[in-house]
Amino acid sequence: MSQTATIVKPTKANIGIFTNPKHDLWISEAEPTVESVQKGDSLKPGEVTIAVKSTGICGSDVHFWHAGCIGPMIVEGDHILGHESAGQVIAVHPSVTTLKVGDRVAIEPNIICNECEPCLTGRYNGCEKVEFLSTPPVAGLLRRYVNHPAAWCYKIGDMSYENGALLEPLSVALAGMQRSGIKLGDPVLVCGAGPIGLITLLCCQAAGACPIVITDIDEGRLKFAKEVCPSAITHKVERMSAEDSAKAIVASFGGIEPAVSMECTGVESSIASAIWATKFGGTVFVIGVGKNELNFPFMRCSTREIDLVFQYRYCNTWPRAIRLVENGVIDLSKLITHRYKIEDALEAFKTAADPKTGAIKRRAVVVLDSAPCIAPDWPIGERTGGYSKNCILLKPHLPPTMSSSLARPMLRQSGAWSRIAARRFESTATKTAAETAKESASKVSSKVTASASEYASKAQEGLSKVSSAAGPAIAGAAKGVASSLSKVGGRTARAVAFVEKQMPTVVYYSKVGAEVAKIVFRGQKMSPPSVETFQSYFQNVWKNPSSLLQSASQTAAKTAQQPASIIARVQNLSRAQLVAGGVIFAECLGFFTVGEMIGRFKIIGYHGETASAHH
Repeated sequence: MSQTATIVKPTKANIGIFTNPKHDLWISEAEPTVESVQKGDSLKPGEVTIAVKSTGICGSDVHFWHAGCIGPMIVEGDHILGHESAGQVIAVHPSVTTLKVGDRVAIEPNIICNECEPCLTGRYNGCEKVEFLSTPPVAGLLRRYVNHPAAWCYKIGDMSYENGALLEPLSVALAGMQRSGIKLGDPVLVCGAGPIGLITLLCCQAAGACPIVITDIDEGRLKFAKEVCPSAITHKVERMSAEDSAKAIVASFGGIEPAVSMECTGVESSIASAIWATKFGGTVFVIGVGKNELNFPFMRCSTREIDLVFQYRYCNTWPRAIRLVENGVIDLSKLITHRYKIEDALEAFKTAADPKTGAIKRRAVVVLDSAPCIAPDWPIGERTGGYSKNCILLKPHLPPTMSSSLARPMLRQSGAWSRIAARRFESTATKTAAETAKESASKVSSKVTASASEYASKAQEGLSKVSSAAGPAIAGAAKGVASSLSKVGGRTARAVAFVEKQMPTVVYYSKVGAEVAKIVFRGQKMSPPSVETFQSYFQNVWKNPSSLLQSASQTAAKTAQQPASIIARVQNLSRAQLVAGGVIFAECLGFFTVGEMIGRFKIIGYHGETASAHH
C-alpha cells in the first residue's frame, strides 16, 4: 500500500486474548503489529484498519477456551477469541471509498467467497468457504487493532461503541424475527431467558407480539427478563414431561396457544415443549444451538402441521439493527453488567464463566485503554455503552442445564462443561430411556392378558425404583468420564459426543430387556432373582472368573443332553413372550422396520432411531 490516511499513529502494541488446545488463556502480542499499523503496509485492497473499542465475550469464546472445540470447529493452535466488536477506523487502503479515517463502525465478523450460490443469492450465511472471525482457525476480534474488509464495517454515527458491539447478538435475533414471520398481535413463546432470548424478547415486543411468555429454569434470569420487558409473562420451567410442560406454558398464556415459538436454548426438552405448546399451523423457530442429534415429537408436528424451522447465523441484518438502536426501538443498555480493560481480559473471562457473578443474566464489559474495546458475549457478561476507550463487554451466561442460545456456529455454554455432560446424561439419556421402557411395558400389558396387566403395573413400579437408583449412577459415571477427558485436550470432545450418543441406546435396550425378562418370568410363573442373589453371583464371579466358564460349559452339556426338553419349552412359550423376544431379536439385528411395524400394532412400544443412527 503506497498511501494511507491516518488520524493518529497508534503507539501501543497490538495485544490479543489467546487460547490453545491445552485450554490455556493468555494475553500476548497479535497481528497486525503496531509498526505495521503505523506504516499501513499490512492492508489489502478493500481493507481498513480498525482500533477496536468494545468487544463482547460470547459463550462460544468461553467454550473454545474450556472445551477446545465446538462440534467440528477445533482449536488446533494458538487462537484469538472474540467476534462481537465495534471501533474506529484509523487507516484505509486507497481502494476504499466508503469509509474514511475517524469513522465509527461496527464489525460484521465474516468474510465470504462471493462465488457460491448462497453468496450470489444474498443468503451468504450459507457460504461454505466463509471465514468467520473467532472460529478456528480464523483469528477473532479480541485485540487492539484488526484489518477487515470495509464492506463488512458499518457506520454507527454517534452510537456508543458498546451498543455497536451488541449489534452482533441483535443480528442473531433479527434474523430469527425476519424468517419466523411474527405479526402484530401474535401470541409468542420465547424459550430461554439468556442473552439471545432477552434480545429476542425485546424484538418480539417491538414487533407488536402479545401476549409474550418467556420461559427459563432460573428464577434470576426470569426476574431480569421482567425488568427488561415488564409486559412479558415469565414462566419457570419445572422437571416434567414435554407435554405436561406445554400445558403449563399454555396456562401461563391464559389458555392461548402461541402462534410462534422462538426457541433460544437448543435443548431437546425445550424444543419438545415448544412443539407441544404451539397451535395448529403454528411455527417453532429454533435459534438455539444444541447437540448433533436430538429427538423431537414428530407426530405432534405432523398432525398439527407445525413448521419446525432452524437458523444459522445471520445475513443482511446490520443496517436494520443500527436503525432499531439509533431510533430507540430496541434498548440494549440494560444488557451490560461488567466492564474490564483489555489488560484485565483474563479476569473478564473468569467473570463470564462464573454463574455466581451475575454476568450470566446479562453481560460483562472489558475496557481497553486507548485501544479497541472488547464486549464479551452473553455468557460472559453484558456490554455497556458510551466508552471511548477499548473495552471488553461481557454477556450473560446460561446455566449448565440449559444449552446456550447461540445462533452462531457455536454453543453458548458455561465453562463447567463436564457438569453439562453429566447432567445431560442424567436428564436426557436416563430419563428418556426409563420413560420409553415404561411405555413399552405398558403397551405389552394392554395387549396380553389381565394377569399380564397386573404384572406390568408391578414391573413399572419396580422400574421406577431401578431408574431412580440408576440415574445418579449413570450421571456420576458420565461426569467422571467427561472430567477425565477434559484434561486431555479439546479433541477428546469427540469421544464425549460418542459416549453421549450411545448412552440413550444402551439404557433403552437395558430397560426393555429387563421388562421382557420380567414378562418371561411371569409367564413361567417364576419370580425374578432378588438383588442379593445378583450381588452374590457377581461377587463370586469377580473373585473366581473361571467359575463363570465352568458354569457355562456345564449348562451347555446339560442342554445338549436334553434337546426334547428345549423343544417342549419353546412350544410352551406364550404369544406375549414370542412377540417380545421377536422385537428384541429384530432390534439387535438392526431390523428396525420390523420393530416399528410391531410397535405400530401396539403390541410393544418402539422408540428406536433409523438404522443409520446406530451405525
